[in-house]
Amino acid sequence: MKKTKIFLAGDSTVQTYKLIDAPQCGWGAELYKYFDALDVCIRHSKGSSFDNAVSYETSSVIIDNRAMAGRSLKSFSDEGRWKDLIKDVSNGDYVLIQSAHNDAYKEKEERYLSPSEYKEKLKKEYVGDILSKGAVPVLVTAIAMKDFDDNKVCRISFPEYRDMMIELANEMNLSLIDLGKETAQYNTKIGEEACKGIYMNLDKDMFESALLGKEDNAHLKFEGAFVYAGFVAKRLKEIIGD
Repeated sequence: MKKTKIFLAGDSTVQTYKLIDAPQCGWGAELYKYFDALDVCIRHSKGSSFDNAVSYETSSVIIDNRAMAGRSLKSFSDEGRWKDLIKDVSNGDYVLIQSAHNDAYKEKEERYLSPSEYKEKLKKEYVGDILSKGAVPVLVTAIAMKDFDDNKVCRISFPEYRDMMIELANEMNLSLIDLGKETAQYNTKIGEEACKGIYMNLDKDMFESALLGKEDNAHLKFEGAFVYAGFVAKRLKEIIGD
C-alpha cells in the first residue's frame, strides 16, 4: 500500500534543527510522532539539494520537512527551495504551507511581501504549482508568538496575513489549518508564565546554544513543538481521512 506523503514548506517555527541548536525545535520535526512514532526512519530528504531537508518515514506516512529559518514565501522561492520541493511532489501528496513571520518583516527586502502580495504569491505560485501536480495544498496560518494583552489573552500573530490565507482558502475551497488561532487559544488557556516552558525563554547557562540566556517569544522548545504538532496532526488526519 502506498504511504501518504506530506511535504512541509515553512520557516523557523516549522523546520528541523541540528542537535547543537537544542532546545529549539520546529513543529515539523515532531509531526511524525503522531503517525506511528515507534517505527520511524529519519534521513536527509531524497532528491533535495538543501542540507536542512529531513524526511521522516513511518509505517504509514512520509513527512518531508523542507522548512527553513528566515524564509518567507518570496525568499523560499527566490532561493530555489520551492522548486526543489515541488519537483518531488506527486499526484495525491499533501503539501502544507505555513508562513507570515518573515513575509511581514519590512526591514528585510528579500523577505517582505505586503498582505495582498502574499495572497497573490500563495495563490499563483504555491497553490497553483501544487494543484498542477494533482497534489493537495493545505494552508497553515502562522503560529502565535508569546504575546499577551492586558487581559491576559494571547494575540493572534500577523492577523493581516492570516486573513489573506483564510480568504484564499475560502475562495478556492482549499484545506486550511488555523494554527495561529489554535495556538493563541492554547497559550491563553495555559497562561503567560506557563508559556515560558514552550517558547525559547532560557535562563543563563541552561544550554550550550544560549549560555547567556535567551528571551525569545517566537520560537519553540521541544515541548512547544510537540504540542503544536499535535494540533496540526489532528486536523491533518481529518483532511486526509484517517
